[in-house]
Amino acid sequence: MSSADLEERAREKGISDALLMRIRAVYRPSEIEWLLGPDGPPLSRWERDVDVRERTMNGPFRVREMNGRDGEAFAELWAHAPEKIGDWSVVVERSPNSLAQFLLHDDCSITVLEERGSLYACTAWSRRNVLLQGKIVPIHVAHSLRVHEGRRGERLADLVRRYPPRATYNKPTIAQFMYVRTGNDGVLGFLGKVANETFGNIGAAGVTTEVTHLSPRFYSGGTQGIRDGRPEDLAACAKLINRTHGAFDLFAPYTAENLAARLDQGFPGGQPSFYSHVYGWQDFHVLEEKNEIVACAGLWDRGRDMREVWRHVEETRTIAVTNLLDMGYAVGAEDAMTRLIEHLLDKTARLGRTSLVAALDRLPALAAACAPFDPHGERRTFEWTPFIPEAPRAVTEPYTDLRFW
Repeated sequence: MSSADLEERAREKGISDALLMRIRAVYRPSEIEWLLGPDGPPLSRWERDVDVRERTMNGPFRVREMNGRDGEAFAELWAHAPEKIGDWSVVVERSPNSLAQFLLHDDCSITVLEERGSLYACTAWSRRNVLLQGKIVPIHVAHSLRVHEGRRGERLADLVRRYPPRATYNKPTIAQFMYVRTGNDGVLGFLGKVANETFGNIGAAGVTTEVTHLSPRFYSGGTQGIRDGRPEDLAACAKLINRTHGAFDLFAPYTAENLAARLDQGFPGGQPSFYSHVYGWQDFHVLEEKNEIVACAGLWDRGRDMREVWRHVEETRTIAVTNLLDMGYAVGAEDAMTRLIEHLLDKTARLGRTSLVAALDRLPALAAACAPFDPHGERRTFEWTPFIPEAPRAVTEPYTDLRFW
């Protein structure tokens, strides 16, 4: 494109000469040609992107992919990045293994913002193939956006959010979703503004999703039929999990192979002794009746590496939970699933955790069977952002995967 053509297109887009000069300094010619074309973004996005590129090119910030040496600095960032929920300040402690939750994601990319060796902002993306209106489609889960409390107001969230993903991760998706704590109005406002500037009006907001906290209890009853899962169980377990959740949007279907990969945690045949355990075979259990597996579930000890600290005036509460993963049961087998959950509530109590978290909001019969376990709900706002016109404008009954909660 000639200089004259470029200037003419820029004027048609409403871009000033001063902004065009800045654009030419930080964009490649091929990028400029696309951005000025009919499919290019609105002017508001240009201004934000140019600002991000200038600030990361000229310093003092360095935005990059997180690596294995960042673990301690990553935990330190999270310890100083509270969320404001009403009158409460909520901090997530990530230790001793600051990456534990992210190791449970099949394809996760973490971006950090560094200045002079310290981390001041981060975000993460996880790519998944999920069911949406009965079809398998690729989406992103956006999560873990944090800015150090001492550096807020510097628009650092924009810098980490707009950092380009690694080359092997840059595969197309049709939409993204995220969970935001209900009451975190600052983050909801920021995300809504950014999404609408980038993708246009994204439709109705206000969809929420809920998980259930069940109270730990020591169990003196029998454990007949309950045992650790084995490789030969996985085909039956995948079938049970798909039956239980397959009707919900954003559910990623199970196979014996992908369930085995999750339980192996990268080490087929057993993890080496030096490996920091997160969730694997010893955490996955089945319940058999008449030589048939009718229920299965895994227990991730989330509180070992990830805790929430809630502070309000002089009151402090620490929430350290276990999460129910890879859960499924046969038709009409709610009683069997409840017995298995009761067994895992005993494990939760022995670990000293505050509750067991289960996704029961779309399983009313199982939720009713769990009523004796003193359930209480935790709601979060579900943010859905379609990237293409063909993607649904809203998702009203999404599956909740507690690896991302």
